[in-house]
Amino acid sequence: MTVKPSSEVLEVLIELNSADMRIGAVNDALDLAELASPAAVRFTLCGAMTDELRDEAARRGARTMGGRSRTFSRSGLPLYAADVLRWTGRLLARRPDVVHLNYADYGASLACAARLCRIPVVARAGPFIASNPSNRWVAAYVGNCRAHAADLLDSPLADRVVVTGDLFRPDRVRSTIALERPLPPRRTGVARVVFLGQIVERKGLHVLIEAFARLRVSCELLIVGGHWSAPGYPERVKALARDAGLLGRICFENHRQDVGAVLSTADIFVLPSLSEARPRSIIEAMSLGIPVVASEVGGIPSLVVHEETGLLVPPGDAASLAEALDRLARSSFLRERLGEAARCRAHTECRPERTAFEYAALYRRLVAERSAASSGTRTMARVRS
Repeated sequence: MTVKPSSEVLEVLIELNSADMRIGAVNDALDLAELASPAAVRFTLCGAMTDELRDEAARRGARTMGGRSRTFSRSGLPLYAADVLRWTGRLLARRPDVVHLNYADYGASLACAARLCRIPVVARAGPFIASNPSNRWVAAYVGNCRAHAADLLDSPLADRVVVTGDLFRPDRVRSTIALERPLPPRRTGVARVVFLGQIVERKGLHVLIEAFARLRVSCELLIVGGHWSAPGYPERVKALARDAGLLGRICFENHRQDVGAVLSTADIFVLPSLSEARPRSIIEAMSLGIPVVASEVGGIPSLVVHEETGLLVPPGDAASLAEALDRLARSSFLRERLGEAARCRAHTECRPERTAFEYAALYRRLVAERSAASSGTRTMARVRS
């Protein structure tokens, strides 16, 4: 394999585990395909596919193809081996320079085939599973912050971790300022608190409902995301609000594309997560100058500086969350001060073009190392950020 110069297009095959464009990992792949184009990197997306995702990929300059990896199992070894051979044939025909997995499943057949074809494999940072065969095949794990890759950094694979930063697109937030459908009107003199995200237990919405019941200052709460008619956790959250007598102060909105429009109605953005990496919703709120109240978990403290760009509270602590919301709801001066500092931090810290070039540099470094290893030349540096 010859080393491609920086001016020559590098071909990357990226496999997606989901076709849901509401998920951050899927959005990251689409953004990366668009933003890495000036760095002469071209993407082909495979894995979970829908017509909507194919159309969006084409709009971003990426190609798509069918095919999903099979995970390793001893009982399904014949089928697994056949899938590895199938992927090997595809890779030999398409000849990508790098294979990028959005999460390295347990012995993903595509990763195994890439290793057989001597194609470097990159994976999104995730949990460390000591027995995962993919551990032998992945050359670099990419995280947007150290907290995102914390499990891997505490594992024998720590020297393969690369921290690249966020692929947040401030222009996307600004382009969604127009309402796609009406929102409940604001009430004069009442602070609006907005949550925007997945309706799943790790987001801590049950803690938020309990905190909201404790507030001393009059507030209204807008919870946006998911589908509120779905069974399970959405039903549980609505029942908690009903039992606390809060339905008159809380609006439950299904998932919306007009993120900027929703956030621009907020006085306060809240994210009471029990676990997180480095959530895009916080960066979106900060970019619009909205003060944030969030749990002190995962990568959130790398975004929200307590008492400077927002307020941090212990995860699962409804009393502390209520106190922080009360403070901000009571003081427009504090909201303005924290919100402006948040806007400045988002502008200076979150540069998607810089992150895309970090990915491009990683891909080229891996290709160069593989080429050097193939020719027997000793590499000069390890792949590490």
